Amino acid sequence: MPLAQEPWYSTTLNVWTLTATIVASITLTKTVAAAWRASFGRRHHVISRVRKVAPWVSPDYVEELFGEPTWLSTLTIHRHEGETPAPKENLEAKLTKRTWKLGRFAYLVTWSTEKAVEIYGIITTSRRFGPRLLVNGTRIKLGRTRLSALKKPQDFRSWIGARRFTYIESHYGGNPGGYRTWYVGVNDIGHFPMAPVGMDETSEAEREAFRSVARINTVIVSTALYREVSDATIFGNSFGPDQDQIRLLEPEMRLVHSWTDTARIRWNALRRSWNWHHKHAYRRYGKALDRARGNTAKS
Repeated sequence: MPLAQEPWYSTTLNVWTLTATIVASITLTKTVAAAWRASFGRRHHVISRVRKVAPWVSPDYVEELFGEPTWLSTLTIHRHEGETPAPKENLEAKLTKRTWKLGRFAYLVTWSTEKAVEIYGIITTSRRFGPRLLVNGTRIKLGRTRLSALKKPQDFRSWIGARRFTYIESHYGGNPGGYRTWYVGVNDIGHFPMAPVGMDETSEAEREAFRSVARINTVIVSTALYREVSDATIFGNSFGPDQDQIRLLEPEMRLVHSWTDTARIRWNALRRSWNWHHKHAYRRYGKALDRARGNTAKS
């Protein structure tokens, strides 16, 4: 009786080969995805993470998305007093401010209690990072859209120091906006910051002249009902990250020097480009102010 011929393939060998192929494919996919998120796709990865942040989420949830914050501080604020007087200690609340440095192009800031994020916002510091945001029903592009694209604000606050400045305006969404308030404006560390130089805060025409030129580089969303939030004094002199704090992390400020010649050349080129754009922007702002003052004088 003739013996049966063995098959030309090995079932065991094919199973191990298939398993090895699947494992190698998964490993390669993860490696490529990690390399993409760390290089060319980093901005898209950050935007996808920021989309997952909202008021009332857990602070731990945000840290799972972005890791440990770069800066952390606490502050005491006060609730609005109701019709019935309450003891001062019952009106006080403590918030924790967390700031994340998102590469070289953005910062994320949250203000939260122990259990929930009540205020959060994003600041762009690069022309290459301009996510599209929805502010009280109006679509904007961070770092590109001018303030005049939004409706007239409910309130505003501007401040100019010796070398620091900020401009903030608030837009309340009511029930259609989830009872959120959007604070938008200019942070002096953001991309293309413009100071409200020479603007008369009591003149609506001059404010509109500034809004027609200044670009939005900071958007902060809040549902918190505190006195310091309502009048925007919670932000202090910095609309989000504090310039005097974060500049200490820059290469030229570090204890271990890492400011190479290549980095210095690149920074000088960027600064010349920045100065050129700012020169022309302030020229347009000056012309807009002159037109506003001329129209006011005529009326």
